[in-house]
Amino acid sequence: MESMTYAARILGVFPVTSSSHQIVYRAVMKELALRGHELVVITPYPMRDPSIKNYTEIDVSFMNKAWQNRFNFAEGRSGKETSHEMMANHQDFGGLLCELMLSHPQVKELISSQENDQHFDLIFLEMVTTPGIFGFIHRFPVPSIGIASLPAFGINYDSVGNPNLPAYAPDVFLPYSDRMAFFERMHSMFFLLWLKYYFYYTVIPTQDAIARRHFGESMPYLGDLHFKPSMLFVTTDFIFHSPRPNVPAVVQLSGLHINSPKPLPKDLKDFMDTAPEGVIYFSLGSNVRSDTMDAQKRQIFLEVFSELPGYHVLWKWESDSLPGQPKNVKLAKWLPQQDVLRHPKVKVFITQGGLQSLEEAITMGVPLIGIPFFADQDFNVKRIVERGIGLKIEFTDVTKESVLKSLKNIIYDNSFRENIKRISVLREDMPDKPLERAVWWTEYVLRHKGAPHLRTAAVDMPWYQFLLLDVIAFLLMTAITVLLVLYLFIRKLLVDGVRNKTGAPHLRTAAVDMPWYQCLLLDVIALLLLTAITVLLVLYLFIRKLHHSIRSFIGKKKKLE
Repeated sequence: MESMTYAARILGVFPVTSSSHQIVYRAVMKELALRGHELVVITPYPMRDPSIKNYTEIDVSFMNKAWQNRFNFAEGRSGKETSHEMMANHQDFGGLLCELMLSHPQVKELISSQENDQHFDLIFLEMVTTPGIFGFIHRFPVPSIGIASLPAFGINYDSVGNPNLPAYAPDVFLPYSDRMAFFERMHSMFFLLWLKYYFYYTVIPTQDAIARRHFGESMPYLGDLHFKPSMLFVTTDFIFHSPRPNVPAVVQLSGLHINSPKPLPKDLKDFMDTAPEGVIYFSLGSNVRSDTMDAQKRQIFLEVFSELPGYHVLWKWESDSLPGQPKNVKLAKWLPQQDVLRHPKVKVFITQGGLQSLEEAITMGVPLIGIPFFADQDFNVKRIVERGIGLKIEFTDVTKESVLKSLKNIIYDNSFRENIKRISVLREDMPDKPLERAVWWTEYVLRHKGAPHLRTAAVDMPWYQFLLLDVIAFLLMTAITVLLVLYLFIRKLLVDGVRNKTGAPHLRTAAVDMPWYQCLLLDVIALLLLTAITVLLVLYLFIRKLHHSIRSFIGKKKKLE
């Protein structure tokens, strides 16, 4: 069997206007280029590295202004936006990004190029909010790989036939764990149903119209192209995230963007080395600007940091100055985050909860305080708390007391650091590195012409067949038919003979005037079932309450002893 992969020409299409997401795509693209493949990458965050000769970038950084103008995250965390509204806002914004990117002159030139001028062997497609870019699969009919820079949505898993399991694998826009209560599971189920309806009947038709303007009317329906990828790369794992079944076409690559250690700049190293008790690192990521924080919240953090003079605070601050800046606080517009977190004196990382930041903190073994703002951040911070590697503070609930208490808990309670180091060891205990895995599977798809043998039948199966609704409907119809035939038989047996004896009404059975469901005692059976369910539910709630009361009593008794 062929085991060699020859140098391929690969197209990467990554419209998302977020540098933290782009570093994930960049890591894979750069490594493939270093392996000898030729890359053409459409990105709003180009590397501009002339040392990589076989790497061409189409710079669409003009789109970043649309992102900045649309969102002000630090002021916008009101707590009133529902998961549905948040998802809808991001998917709507995806249509704008798609239109902007496809309208760029160099992108238009690529699309309209002659077949002899531009050819590719593989396409990488970002799987976040822009399904319109799947038109490239029509323009260049070659194998493709979808890549998600955050925990994949249910609609992403659909593209390769991976099952959605709302009972214990909630969507990333829901702040739930894998162990949900009844109403959380119900919300998870209805959110998934809503998401599928919204995506396939609103987002897809909208972006299909956008894609047709650029790829032509001969393009197949975008909803069909959505199911074309050969493989899906996701930046999750079964250690920090919850275990879930995946089809072979799903490859988990958590932490693939982690770089080798580099020395810190001297001024930064000196500041951290000279911290008497340790360093507090404060960064809200690439999308949330700390300098847009309202004055009241900003003052709270300044007061907290000034009360911890033994700790040096490194704060990613996007402006040139900070009024009231304490002496123990150092500001920087950009920081080499991975190497900062590697410093042995870093005690805690205050973060917005972005996935890439969490992966870096876990790798370096630094406990966290999460202040989530949008997208998957609530989902991620929920797992921080569950895994015992950090604490959560709602931005709307930020007070001097809450911040100071959280910092002291993280710093003085060694369990947070022990837990995150344990998870770090588990994530490292793998047969290969995530980046090596990404390259291997990419070349596997190239070697095997799209690897169609990994394509599950679920991709081509109608949704009602996948959910066995046709089988369930058949069984229900069969059961109803049997009951109906049984009813008619009993009615004929007990009633028809009596109807002919009009002169003997005392022989007339009550079944003549009885509805069929009463004749078959279905109303009685339904009442008994409902009563049994109610009794069991009340009994369950009583036992659960009693169990918690006993545990609480035992816990208090142990404390007294």
